[in-house]
Amino acid sequence: MKRGKRSWADFKRFVSSIHNISDDWLTPVEYLPYIYAVLGDIDLDPCSTHRANSEFLKARKIYTLEEDGLNIDDPWTGKTYLFPPTYGRCSYSQTRGTWKWGKRAGSRSMAPSIAWFKRLVREWKLRNIPEAIFFTTYPEMMRLHPEMWDYPVCIPKDRANLMHGKNFYRFKAPMHWGYFIYLPKLEYGFNQTETFVDVFSNIGNVILNQ
Repeated sequence: MKRGKRSWADFKRFVSSIHNISDDWLTPVEYLPYIYAVLGDIDLDPCSTHRANSEFLKARKIYTLEEDGLNIDDPWTGKTYLFPPTYGRCSYSQTRGTWKWGKRAGSRSMAPSIAWFKRLVREWKLRNIPEAIFFTTYPEMMRLHPEMWDYPVCIPKDRANLMHGKNFYRFKAPMHWGYFIYLPKLEYGFNQTETFVDVFSNIGNVILNQ
């Protein structure tokens, strides 16, 4: 379902009015076949809602806002797909040892994409996660978190036509472009990136760390 055209000013006002994770954006449905082709059945989506997951991604397990997947003590396990929040900021408390996520934060805060990616990489390095795909529409991560380039990155040729998480509508003219980062399966001591490259090269350029 789609609504009528919105101006850029209307869009900015709409994004700034997000108050709940259910109002945030979802992965474009046209990307799902590529995600499934690489990961197969998805074991975990650590940032989702029950309604969105039942309608689209269909991960075996999810963490909602209430369960706070970013700070949950339980390890993330299984093949994981993650599209973190597109809004707000994350601040880390050394005292609590946890992240605080809100619409605004101080100068030392970071975008949710970076905070969530750090947790994903940690779980992957601990081998709790055998492989994962990360999607974001936050371009500044390329500059602020260069560690992402240690992994294969796909930049689709077309802008990402995101879906609204509550009403499932999309804009006729997509406003954002996004990109995928693949944390590869490790077998026999080597990164297994061939499937990701073969599949995702159909939608964009895949950049490999040399």
